[in-house]
Amino acid sequence: MSGTGGSLTERLAAYWADARFETIPEQTIALAKRFLLDGLAAGIAGAGSEVAGIALQAALSQAEGAAGASVVWGRHATLPAALAAMVNGTAAHALELDDFGGCGHSGAVVLPVVLAFAGRGGISGKDALMAILAGYDLAARTLEGSGGYRPHNDKGWHSTGTCGSFGAAAAAARLLRLDAERFADALGIAGTFTGGIWAFLADGAMTKRFHPGRAAENGLSAALLAAAGMTGPRRVLEAEWGGFYSTYSPGIATPELTLEGLGREFRIARSGMKPYSCCRGLHATLDALFQLMRETGVGAAGIERMVVHGNAQVRRQFDRLEITNMLDAQFSMQYALAVGALSGRATLDQFATLRHREPEVRRMMQRVEVVDDRVLKPVEYPPLELRLADGRRFERGIPFAKGAPENPLSDAELAEKVGSLVTPIFGAARCRQLVAGVGALEDMADLRDLTRLLVPEGEARGAA
Repeated sequence: MSGTGGSLTERLAAYWADARFETIPEQTIALAKRFLLDGLAAGIAGAGSEVAGIALQAALSQAEGAAGASVVWGRHATLPAALAAMVNGTAAHALELDDFGGCGHSGAVVLPVVLAFAGRGGISGKDALMAILAGYDLAARTLEGSGGYRPHNDKGWHSTGTCGSFGAAAAAARLLRLDAERFADALGIAGTFTGGIWAFLADGAMTKRFHPGRAAENGLSAALLAAAGMTGPRRVLEAEWGGFYSTYSPGIATPELTLEGLGREFRIARSGMKPYSCCRGLHATLDALFQLMRETGVGAAGIERMVVHGNAQVRRQFDRLEITNMLDAQFSMQYALAVGALSGRATLDQFATLRHREPEVRRMMQRVEVVDDRVLKPVEYPPLELRLADGRRFERGIPFAKGAPENPLSDAELAEKVGSLVTPIFGAARCRQLVAGVGALEDMADLRDLTRLLVPEGEARGAA
């Protein structure tokens, strides 16, 4: 197998099986550490959520009597690696605070796999960083080959679940030090059982939160099977019948993008971080609202109407007046704009305790209209029209919402986000230790030194 011949899977595997830390640009390593810190903060905060608790309960029932050395973030529990990856992946996505781009939410898929392997010992910080980069790269490249986020998801697939498994398998294969042949097998095995559909949106079911956890578990298990000798289909991506692209993205796949810039362009650079605790599809509209309110000096009482100019997909996903749970709120344009206008923010506190029954929130939600009167480009977000009580009207479109790769969170903004999520759970001292540990990860000889910081003080007994 070589880097210039073979199937798509073989060529991806050939590069990432042999890539060396010393060849990776410093800015790319720095990005991996930023995304690790962001993802760990989201996972630690999400560990106390109902859905993460359910995932943990189910995992413990499966693992009863089995030895496990992989830490469950934010909990006093350890599990076998695949189950820990499932639980931590679910927790990382539980509050809609994990990163976006890539396969959809690459961090919630890849990072739990990397940290789950720490309990095996022999994993250094450099090993972890290379696995993170491989995972983000494969997850994103698979989605790009599937036609991109909107076309693939428009077919009903949740790309975090479908494409994420490839990223998880790549991260695991890298940590298992699989050669190019076995690495390709791991990707092929993972692609055989990947999945995730958008049916949860109709009733706010918990399965959305579970999709990255399941993808992480699937990819990790696939790599272990490959290490043990199981073969996987080498043309799992491009096979004309039964291939991932022909099955999951018929008529829209762009397989040629899978390898574009491989080894020169690292796809982690196309992921972003969330400043708001809701679906990324709402962030640009929230940014537009906050900008216009600042520029005009208007408060919520001075807003007569908010019109979101989208397309059919925007309405299908975000036109939601009836709120029954947190997921509904996080996918409701009406709710997000209402609490944003009233509070001036869209942070976790506005969604963790639902406000939809408050009269002022309800009134403001009624002032939001989502219309499908625009043709949006694949990476374009709907503009907001703000109509004020004094008769003035403004329209604002945001090409790159805060947190996008083109408009990233600053180091200070990331530090503020991490502190707000981790400090209430672990305390300020442990939060500082975690930040310092990730910041010096390339110098860490044993990744267990990091996983010891992912549980409450004095409760890391399963990490060593």
